[in-house]
Amino acid sequence: MFDEKSLTPGLSELGYIRLKRLTYKASWSSTDVEHFLFASVFGGGDRFLCDFGIRNPGAEQFALECLKLFGGPRLRDVRFNPRYDCSNRFPLGKWAGWSIGWTLTISAFSETAFADKVKGDVERLLLPVVRSILSPADLFSILSKNVEPCSWVTVGGPLRAAQVVYLGRRLGVTTSELRSMLQPYLTQIGGSLGRGGTGEWQSPTAFLEKVLHYAN
Repeated sequence: MFDEKSLTPGLSELGYIRLKRLTYKASWSSTDVEHFLFASVFGGGDRFLCDFGIRNPGAEQFALECLKLFGGPRLRDVRFNPRYDCSNRFPLGKWAGWSIGWTLTISAFSETAFADKVKGDVERLLLPVVRSILSPADLFSILSKNVEPCSWVTVGGPLRAAQVVYLGRRLGVTTSELRSMLQPYLTQIGGSLGRGGTGEWQSPTAFLEKVLHYAN
């Protein structure tokens, strides 16, 4: 049986403070870049999944506005909780080489060994990658590329693209430069848009152009 209390002390030692059940925020987050861990338990309580999240609050809000304005009817009711929500979530288990579905089998560990495994993978693998991402420029650099452990395949393309645009414009990146940067990810952007009001699949190019114009 999974007991979250076994995880909390170890994650707290790494600076991840529990906000609510299975949700943690890094105390070392900056005002510009906040870091999270989001865990979930399923499979009869025996499978453990953990995502790490990175967000800039302004970029997150801008991306949500773009999704509501330009993402089509089914996305207009998307809600955002400013304390907990983070659209840039990436599977820790993929980076750490966990088993099927990037999960851990809880019953395969003692309670202590399980807590040590999660803490150890966060400390040994995750922190060296994300601990220094504290400025808008740091976040823009990682979101605008397709590198592990923050690849494009695991996140919503429209929201990520809009955040890249928001951060880029505030860093002085031109609209044309941003357009070129995001061209390789049109498939990921379009895959999450769905159908528009006429029933046709929405164009990722059209969505991106609207976002670029909205950011100016």
